[in-house]
Amino acid sequence: MPTIILLLYRIKISFVFIIFFLFIFPIKSFANNNAQAYYYYLLSLNENNPELAENYLKKAIQYDQKSLYLKKNLVIFYLLNQKIKEAEKLANELYKTYPKDKELNLLLAKIYLFENRPYKATSILENILEKNPKDKNILSLLISIYLDQKDWNSAITNLDKLLKIDKNNYIAWLFKARVLKEQKKYKEAKKAYLKALELSSDDKTVLIETLKFLDEIHDSKTAEILLKKFVSKYPEDEELVKILLRFYIENKNWTKSEKLLKQYLKTIKYDPKFLFFLGYSLEKQNKLEEALKVYEKILPDNDWFWEASKRIIDILRKKDKKEAINYLKHLESTKNKSKNLYVFLSNSAEVLDLCNKGIEYALEGLKYYPEDLDLKLALASNYACTWNYKKVLEITQPLLKKYPEDPYVLNFVGYSYVELGINLDKAEKLLLKALQIKIMDPYILDSIGWLYYKKGDLDLALQYLEKAVNKLDEDEAIILEHLADVLMKKGEKDKAYKLYQRALKAAIHKIDKERIQKKLKQF
Repeated sequence: MPTIILLLYRIKISFVFIIFFLFIFPIKSFANNNAQAYYYYLLSLNENNPELAENYLKKAIQYDQKSLYLKKNLVIFYLLNQKIKEAEKLANELYKTYPKDKELNLLLAKIYLFENRPYKATSILENILEKNPKDKNILSLLISIYLDQKDWNSAITNLDKLLKIDKNNYIAWLFKARVLKEQKKYKEAKKAYLKALELSSDDKTVLIETLKFLDEIHDSKTAEILLKKFVSKYPEDEELVKILLRFYIENKNWTKSEKLLKQYLKTIKYDPKFLFFLGYSLEKQNKLEEALKVYEKILPDNDWFWEASKRIIDILRKKDKKEAINYLKHLESTKNKSKNLYVFLSNSAEVLDLCNKGIEYALEGLKYYPEDLDLKLALASNYACTWNYKKVLEITQPLLKKYPEDPYVLNFVGYSYVELGINLDKAEKLLLKALQIKIMDPYILDSIGWLYYKKGDLDLALQYLEKAVNKLDEDEAIILEHLADVLMKKGEKDKAYKLYQRALKAAIHKIDKERIQKKLKQF
């Protein structure tokens, strides 16, 4: 920065001096035209008006017609001001006289790139490179053109040239890895990615790209080794811990996620999100008492408290429903009547098969937060569990105007139409739109599958419902029941029977259990 300021300072001094000099002495006193050319050149540099700047530069060239430097500056001026035709015309005229000038060749190449003529540009750059084989700038520009044109072989050839000049250039290794990946040369690409990472001084963006590639080629072993190495090297880096944690959770390796989180929480002592995931890891290993103790450590001053409370309700529900209800009443008695509290109470009441109570909680919350979407959807969900889909539609249909892109609103309205047996074509449009927004969501997939069942298209129904079941983290009674209904219609009774049994085991609501039990009695 100091050097640039000094340079600008010198230019200003020179500029002031020339103006002073020209006013004190008559112009004819110059021995030659160079001073005049320099004067107008400086005027062009200090002029904000492009038209005047161009005129000053042209005037400078008039006074020094042999100056290639001034003419190249005019080419650059044209490029900067999007006068591409003028830039090309002048550059080609100069090229006839100065075909070996490197800067001029580079300018011509850039002009061709502006004109989307990459082959002309590469031809010029390759000629320059023959004479300057160690020019990194030319190599880099050529490589970027090859990558843009997907000319992978030429890109690799020039990347190898660049790496011969500088074998520690991690950017070149990274680009080489990307090209090799495009060529489906995965073993070589992996080596290049690991080399780039090794040379990048632990650049996190390179690490993340490398991990993404390893995930694509299903090399979880190498990914884990890398992550563990980075976490042990930077134990206080929360982002790295998160990446490794996500890796373990995605691979459902709950033992390792538990170990990682316990080690990390020793150093930071309290972090609600990491406490939540520790509780979740313990829960997934069926260490329920320990999970409860961890969840209870999360303070009610953040959203993770409500996530933890949901898990507590779920654990207590399976253990002893009375304990779960007592926990709900305990939270209900708190003084802080926040929107999150009412949403939690309403949703938890539904999970505990207290849907009418859930309706009361939501309606009470809406007195304080009348426009809240989460509360309205919680209310709709509780009406749905009482099978009152007219009421569900009454609540959610008006929300479409305000939330036309909300997948949950779209799903509620669409599914209500299906259950009521009305507007099935409209329901199809709403549900497919919801699926475009929230791709492969099991609940939306279920709604679409059930729609096609109602329409009599069993093959499509089966296709969507099988996807819905496969995407579930935990069994959902109604989704399993829907798939069983389709299989029954198709005559696959054995499969249907097993799914009805799974659905009964997963059922929370008494009304659902009774309906599924009736279906099982058919066998």
